[in-house]
Amino acid sequence: MVEKNKIDEFKILLDRYIKKDKINHAYLIETNYNDRIEIAKTLIKKILSFEKNEKIENLEKNSDIQFIKTNLQTIKKEEIINLKDKFKTKSIYNSKRIYVIEEAEKLNNSSANTLLKFLEEPNEDIIAILITVNRNIVINTIISRCQIIRFYVPEIINNEYNIDYINKIFKFVITIENKKEKAIAYTNNIYTKEILDRTSLAEFLKNILYIYSDTLYFINNVELNYFHNYKDKISEIAKFNDVKTIKNKINAINMCINRIKYNPNIKLLLDKLIISMSGVDLNE
Repeated sequence: MVEKNKIDEFKILLDRYIKKDKINHAYLIETNYNDRIEIAKTLIKKILSFEKNEKIENLEKNSDIQFIKTNLQTIKKEEIINLKDKFKTKSIYNSKRIYVIEEAEKLNNSSANTLLKFLEEPNEDIIAILITVNRNIVINTIISRCQIIRFYVPEIINNEYNIDYINKIFKFVITIENKKEKAIAYTNNIYTKEILDRTSLAEFLKNILYIYSDTLYFINNVELNYFHNYKDKISEIAKFNDVKTIKNKINAINMCINRIKYNPNIKLLLDKLIISMSGVDLNE
């Protein structure tokens, strides 16, 4: 019910941005909502609702709607080229064709430049939807060509978390920032029963994402979204980072979250995360 209520809130928000015959060619949704695809589908249905005879149901099976997501740290240039190839011809079914990039922060310079050419010369029937947890980690030239829609769920941080739990998360992050890959030897005391199962680990990592998102806001002199009472700790983390390093760390954390569903060895998974956050690319 909570999720449905939030989607209803998002629908109301879209009414402020989208009017009939005023659909933009590119949107960047900045959100902390967990189900990014559901957010994208809500926007797609809003766009298609203005067109007659559009196929609104079964969006993921609609050939005129393409979703791009990767479990790697970056979205490759080839994925954008393949997307452009699919959209070279006009649709015989719908008047609008839409593509969704679920983690826009994973666009590297090469793939972003390829996408940029697509955005600079927009076809009137092609619409881009890019989604990110924080627009500050998306390449500026991409941002400048999109309409920004910001949808944050303030209560996403569980108010029932106790102070010890939050401090434990910050201790984990600050230890990595100080010790880099050597942090592996210093974090064993953090691996308690509170995070040593898949559900708890996902929650733990999600909060680390929020810490780095707040760090980006701090760097950009914007009010914190999540950890308002921990500005001193956010400030400490910011000293070790710039936008690029935070982007890399967010990508590493997202990859770690994606791997949880495969039931990995949690201690080993966290050790790999620490190494990745320290600047070592485990995909090479």
